[in-house]
Amino acid sequence: NWLKGEHNVRFGTDIYYQALNHTQPEISGGTSYGARGGFRFGSGPTQIQGGPTGNQYNAFASFLLGVPNQIGRLKLAEPYTTRNWQYSLYVRDQWQVSPRMTISYGTRWEYFPVPTRATRGLERYNVNTNQMMIGGIGSVPTDLGVKVSKTLFAPRVGLTYRPREGAVLRAGFGITNDPYALARPLRTNHPAVLNLLLDAPNSLAFVSRTADGIPVIPDADLGNGIISVPSPITVFTLPDDFNRGQIRSWNVAFQKELRWGLVGEAAYVATRQIDQLGFRELNWSPIGGGQAGRQLNQKFGRTGQTRLIAPIGDSQYDALQARLERRFSNGFQIGANYTFSKAIGIAGNANSDGALRINIPEYYALNRSLSDFDRTHNVNITNITELPFGPGRRWLNDGGVVSQIVGGWQVNNILSFYSGTPFSVTASGTSLNAPENDQRADIVKPDVEILGGIGRTNAYFDPLAFKPVTDARFGTAAFNILRGPGVASWDLGVFRQFQLPRQMNAQFRVEAFNVTNRPRFSNPGGNVSNLRLNPDGSVRDLNGFATITSTQDGSERQVRFGLRLGW
Repeated sequence: NWLKGEHNVRFGTDIYYQALNHTQPEISGGTSYGARGGFRFGSGPTQIQGGPTGNQYNAFASFLLGVPNQIGRLKLAEPYTTRNWQYSLYVRDQWQVSPRMTISYGTRWEYFPVPTRATRGLERYNVNTNQMMIGGIGSVPTDLGVKVSKTLFAPRVGLTYRPREGAVLRAGFGITNDPYALARPLRTNHPAVLNLLLDAPNSLAFVSRTADGIPVIPDADLGNGIISVPSPITVFTLPDDFNRGQIRSWNVAFQKELRWGLVGEAAYVATRQIDQLGFRELNWSPIGGGQAGRQLNQKFGRTGQTRLIAPIGDSQYDALQARLERRFSNGFQIGANYTFSKAIGIAGNANSDGALRINIPEYYALNRSLSDFDRTHNVNITNITELPFGPGRRWLNDGGVVSQIVGGWQVNNILSFYSGTPFSVTASGTSLNAPENDQRADIVKPDVEILGGIGRTNAYFDPLAFKPVTDARFGTAAFNILRGPGVASWDLGVFRQFQLPRQMNAQFRVEAFNVTNRPRFSNPGGNVSNLRLNPDGSVRDLNGFATITSTQDGSERQVRFGLRLGW
């Protein structure tokens, strides 16, 4: 710190070092098989050629005969590692302009080098040659030839103004560089994790026999740092010039003390994420192109996912917030807050690390929708009450047996009510025939009726408001146009304070989350192609479409006990 008159200047540096040493292969690379390997048994090898399509019983017969239609395995040749450095310099001045006004301003410089492994660089897929570049081997530079900016600045400014006693106005604006860690997606690139995936030549054939086992995966030869890549595996790559993008945030809030010990606050909060990082699928296919139409299949015969880590678009968040609180006094506190908000993003992604749902460049705009985490309304009511009994309290404070039993109790309550999250109505992509692109349903009724049904036979929304797409185009229903059921929850805490000898104390606590065990339902199934209709157009079987059949993970009632000692 440096103090000079009305200025308080703070400056310094931050240096972060992150290391990962991983000794177990992860499930990745486009297959669900782990290091031990696995088999997949389909219905084709045992169905009657020219007869009806096979079913699960045919698949079981394939299992009994030991004729899989796919086998796979992962191999970690050596423990894979990542090393990630981040550097920054910052300076901030807090200027006391007057007794009523304070201005804080400053900036931060940041540098994010390309991550490496412990003994060499990471790997980067070259889309021009269909080869993998191994950083630090042969002529390949450790940074893989990727240029990152050394001029990333993040300025910010804040204002606090007290127009009169008991009132304060706050405002601020700041820019943050996207801190997304590149080592996260790149850490399993080929050949760090080796993938074996063998498929039968067609749906009616089998690839081998289980008695033959799973072939051994040979170690990769890094050679001169440029190696070939198996066609079906998933790889990640970077552009020559990597742009991190930035997050711009601003807010304005007014707080005022009211009567009866109340404090009220109203605020506007906004965020804009510019050039949000995500995954662009380079091996997409145009409408009607099928597997043969994949961009890299045409050039190299490559069929696996090929993900470029790059900006995928912009996102935004706007919220009006209101808060009313009675500060803790005489053993009682209560508060309530309400947020009215809207979040719009790319393909519903909440932050960097998501993928586009439609990867054909001329249709990128169709990815824009409400974010998956968007909740229009959010209300919370909190309360802390120290029961007015026992020593030092208003009643039963004589220190007797009854006083000791009823004294020292505290009850906490949290009531929460918030809107459900958005979801999409999708459809089979058979007619679209464009791998790496999600299909949307056609919307028939613009005003979709929410029926509120729960269970396999009760529709949550009007199932006849949508229909499948039967020709080669994207459906007319945008992503995330419907919203799932809202949530109401009550959390309760009961604490008991005990005084112990030698100025020690103990607190026993019981905390119950979702006390009433009210279900928090998941969003309904959204694939309209599952719907089964009668010849007259009426619903014969919802078949999972528009129905809610599960609850959110971890939403059931939970009770926790605790004991804390203090001295």
